[in-house]
Amino acid sequence: MEKDTVEQRVKESEALHIYQDFIDSMSECNMAGDLDAWCGLHVLPYTVHLDDLDKIVKTHDDSHKFFAMMTKLAEKHGVDHIKRVGESAQRISGDQIEGYHTCYLLKEGIQIVEPVDSRMRMLKQSGRWYLVEITNNLSNQQFPYLKPKVSDGLQTSHAIKSRMQD
Repeated sequence: MEKDTVEQRVKESEALHIYQDFIDSMSECNMAGDLDAWCGLHVLPYTVHLDDLDKIVKTHDDSHKFFAMMTKLAEKHGVDHIKRVGESAQRISGDQIEGYHTCYLLKEGIQIVEPVDSRMRMLKQSGRWYLVEITNNLSNQQFPYLKPKVSDGLQTSHAIKSRMQD
């Protein structure tokens, strides 16, 4: 195997490990109801993209609205575990990682709503990783929403950039 190929695999493995640790922290915050820790995972402002909606989250109060929505959804359906599974990740620069994951809301090991696919970009500042952008395969027309409406696939980064310039 060529040296460049091995180095690339090591970089991808490292990026996925960092990414998985981060999304595990997100799930732990959700399940513990720890809003302060949740807000500590984000750089303000950060962006959230759904199929036809782009939201710039400018304040921790805006983050709280999403966190409260997730908490209500979990309580309503008796969720006892939120599992985010990283599928791939790569460094897109020295201080940024972009990855893909799927989020499952489970009750006694059984999926209670359709899984949500996500693409997330993270930024490293002062030695810590923070969420700066997330795209979900949801067709909801508002954010936060009452219940996720899962769609077929994620919007491309190009499509999102294009519509945000309009």
